[in-house]
Amino acid sequence: MTIKGYHISENRLVFTLVSVFTLLQLIILIIFGYTPYPDSNGYILLAKECLLYGEPYPAAATIHELPFIWNIAAINLVALSLKFFSSITPLLVLYSFMKGASAWLVYKITYRIFDNKTALLALLIYICYPANYGESTSTLSELPFIFFILSAIYLYQKNCSITAGILLAIANSFRPMAFLFLIVLLIYDHKHILRTVSSYVLIILLIGSSTYIRTGRFIYQAKTGWMDMMLFSLNNINDEYPDPLYIENNDRLDCVQRDSVWRSRSIHLILKHPAGYIASMPYKLIKTFVSDNVNMCTFIPDKNTKTYMYNEISMPTLYRSFPHYSAVQVLTLINLIYYYLLLITSIYGCILLIRKQEHKKLIMPVSVVLIGSIVIITVCHGEARYHIPFMPFIIMVAATAIRSTPFFPFHSRQQ
Repeated sequence: MTIKGYHISENRLVFTLVSVFTLLQLIILIIFGYTPYPDSNGYILLAKECLLYGEPYPAAATIHELPFIWNIAAINLVALSLKFFSSITPLLVLYSFMKGASAWLVYKITYRIFDNKTALLALLIYICYPANYGESTSTLSELPFIFFILSAIYLYQKNCSITAGILLAIANSFRPMAFLFLIVLLIYDHKHILRTVSSYVLIILLIGSSTYIRTGRFIYQAKTGWMDMMLFSLNNINDEYPDPLYIENNDRLDCVQRDSVWRSRSIHLILKHPAGYIASMPYKLIKTFVSDNVNMCTFIPDKNTKTYMYNEISMPTLYRSFPHYSAVQVLTLINLIYYYLLLITSIYGCILLIRKQEHKKLIMPVSVVLIGSIVIITVCHGEARYHIPFMPFIIMVAATAIRSTPFFPFHSRQQ
């Protein structure tokens, strides 16, 4: 590849870009420090509790006290970091390298679906995306989840289907959405899916069995979905439960039994008010995709002292503050513009590929976004964080659209 008269191998260029991207993650971690998201703080508290009992999460002694089961692997990684280093900083450093590796994986996956020039462009888009900076300053589960998902997809593309299944199961212990990507792989290329499903199920059984031995409950992933449904998703049709989470004789139940009660209530309300349930779906979809501000919390100067950290960069605050913005609000606005351009460009990329009858190239990225969105509007509540795992795939299609423009230096009529 020649850039301004200088020849550089593509592999070296990719390595340089990924290295710089990873270094920037570490620099941001050093400068801005830990970002105290409520969920991240919750993981740390639960990890410390497990260390007191000398058990992984969930500890047997807390199974009745826990209101719900949170993201198992995310909490246990925090516990390991605290146990061996008495600090979460080593874990955040690890997450910084995972973020860098995710950029490389986006390049490799795009390369196999499209071509090398589109892959390079996808990498450039990914590392220029402001929301991709600062994610490793907290213990939130999205970053490791995406890393393991992308690793699984890349290995599946290389016919390492058994390892892919193992990584999907690990990803699922960070966020219970890996089944979505199993479906995507089935649609994308079903030749080796049985091996992947088998290894996936095996690891699920191992995780669940180890928890069962300690707690008497087969727990292999987070159990927050039905609680979230009662709290956030069914407000418009909840005409029976003034306190959505109140359970009689709550002290006699463990977290799994509570989840079962909330599941029964949710299904009851949905069957009783199906029209109202369906009517809430567009709103949840809008809530999922309208904002992309979450990771900008990293750059809030006084984030450790704020009662409600999101307020300064929330959409209502941005609207009210216009045009008198603080530095972090300007950065948030820049990120929003970049994000909206990605969405628009990816839609244009889909149209281009359909016109060229290159439908196969769309199977994976479109399946991820479509199936993921369906899952969110049916069994989740709308939240900006939920679209984060879709962004690598949106970027892949956006790269295709940009690659097709005449002003792009790698433009090719054959693309």
